[in-house]
Amino acid sequence: MYESIALIIIVLFIISFVIYLLVPEIVIKYLGLGSWKRQYSPGVSLTFDDGPDPIYTPLLLDILKKNKVKACFFLLGEKAKQYPYLVKCIHEDGHIIGSHGYSHKHAWFLSPWTTWRLWDKSISEINNSIGQDPQLIRPPWGSFNLSLFLWCLLRRKRIVSWNVTGEDWIYRNTPDKIITKISKKTAEGSIILLHDSGGEHGAPGNTIACVEQLCSHIREVHKLPIIALQFPTWSLFRRLSFRIWEKWEHIYARLNNIKRIDDSNLFRLGLTHYQGPNLLNDKGEILATKGDIIGEIHLDSIRFQLIGNDIQKMGIRALKQVKLSLPPLVKYISENPDYNQVKVYIGVTMLNKGAKGLGFNVEDYPLSNGYIIGLFQKVIMFIYHPLGSQRKTSTLGTKPKLVWISKDKLIEKYFLQENVLI
Repeated sequence: MYESIALIIIVLFIISFVIYLLVPEIVIKYLGLGSWKRQYSPGVSLTFDDGPDPIYTPLLLDILKKNKVKACFFLLGEKAKQYPYLVKCIHEDGHIIGSHGYSHKHAWFLSPWTTWRLWDKSISEINNSIGQDPQLIRPPWGSFNLSLFLWCLLRRKRIVSWNVTGEDWIYRNTPDKIITKISKKTAEGSIILLHDSGGEHGAPGNTIACVEQLCSHIREVHKLPIIALQFPTWSLFRRLSFRIWEKWEHIYARLNNIKRIDDSNLFRLGLTHYQGPNLLNDKGEILATKGDIIGEIHLDSIRFQLIGNDIQKMGIRALKQVKLSLPPLVKYISENPDYNQVKVYIGVTMLNKGAKGLGFNVEDYPLSNGYIIGLFQKVIMFIYHPLGSQRKTSTLGTKPKLVWISKDKLIEKYFLQENVLI
């Protein structure tokens, strides 16, 4: 009898362990279900845990301000209580503030009632400093128990994880090592985990020493903007569609050697063999004939996420961004020897309104695969356009247009603008 009771107790303990600790840990932390492990934008976001810190946080805020970066700080409640002026400084600098719990305790060692009490306390301490509750939370080590997940649901908090880390809490990871670790996994939508406090003794000093170089590295090497955390109100279907199409675009760009110009440009460039009829300039001279190498301009569709979703202002902002993107494009092709022999640049797009005003020729797409390209571009609009399916595509027709401009005209029209911008 006693053996049966003992067996029942052991079984109940195992079931309780699995339900209360193991399932939330696997589902939320590792699978990312119910949390955000990445963004759905062209940018990279920096997040800092374990602060605020009276030594390192002010130094970090100065660096972020100098580099025009808005980050997210996941603060510990007990430190927010101790340094309320630092919480105010973070908030006044325009950074997002989230909660990292009250103290740096692992969720597995907290009872259900202690979990609720400490997380409510952490929210309250941050509110005392900035007059509002943080909406984002990230528990220490990213670990969960069932009580914390239920607390998030009841309090309507958004769980933010990460998908890139430099392991900067380890002191032996020097600034260069931190940047190298982060660089290996950085891509569009990355959420980078860093620390402005905590970890091994002296470790935050390495973080502070690497942040400015890290910002430059992300912008110049990966050619990605650094933006504040932002999450769309998308359906699961659209998020899955985004991820699948994003993988395809990466493969396509790699196979065709299509490259970004800089961290904010709406265009990407590649070289291809022209397959259409002869393109002539105003003097009747042939610029491109079938088989010639030409420059191919691609819209970097994901970057339309940054123009906002105000339908009244969207077109104006997009056109403005296009105008800002052309001078750096000209500078890029002028300095890149791969484009020395290119005489004409083309694009194939459904979004050709305003192209003539920018100096481009607009013609009917001459090849037989136009309907397929048109269908693909409408799919891209659904996935990447800020309005998604609300963006009506019926007025665009069924086939794209061939938009092209000679290299001479492109340089003549936009090269001086680039010099002015420089």
